Amino acid sequence: MASRTKAYSRLKSDTAGEEGEEADAFSHFPPLKPAEVDPRFVSRMPKKTPWKAICHAVFLLTLGTSMYVVALLVHLGHIHPDKVSKWGFVGLGSLVFLPGFYCSRIAYYTWRGAKGYSFDAIPQW
Repeated sequence: MASRTKAYSRLKSDTAGEEGEEADAFSHFPPLKPAEVDPRFVSRMPKKTPWKAICHAVFLLTLGTSMYVVALLVHLGHIHPDKVSKWGFVGLGSLVFLPGFYCSRIAYYTWRGAKGYSFDAIPQW
């Protein structure tokens, strides 16, 4: 059987110095100055906890839950359906409950220290 010759050889690089020394892919960029900071590694945690937004979120969560309870009471017949509309309370309860739950959940997971959650995700009202 005939011996095979080397089919592929290493490409010669323009930036490589001596033979065997490979160039860094980012060597053509200037180095960072001591005062410069890479923004990818800077913490974006707010200086203060957004208490106002958290209070609004808890209020919306409570109001939405109470609207769901009223809709359930109408459905079960404890509140006469002629006086209130069940679907109105379900609709308004959904519109109020969902943003309250979303923001309260983010605040809770941030408080617990879960990875990927921060107070920056809570909208400021």
